[in-house]
Amino acid sequence: MTDKHINLDIMQLLGPGGQSMPCQIPYKRAELTYETQKYMHALGPTPKRCLEALADLGLSNPEIARYLKIPKGIVKDLREVWHIDGES
Repeated sequence: MTDKHINLDIMQLLGPGGQSMPCQIPYKRAELTYETQKYMHALGPTPKRCLEALADLGLSNPEIARYLKIPKGIVKDLREVWHIDGES
């Protein structure tokens, strides 16, 4: 009977609406605004390198934004903050 209660508790914690995952953005980068940090997940675990690679491929800001499904202004801001050259 104890095992059943333990399983239910785990399912409540890990199931939909559980509190196991933080709701806040885990990034605390002083150089980026909150609005910019909201879209960092689209760039993966190494966002600066990902953006550098896309820029090195010759993609413009609108093309990068369309590929990542993020606003064009965010791409522009990230390239300015991280000093990533290329065609904008």
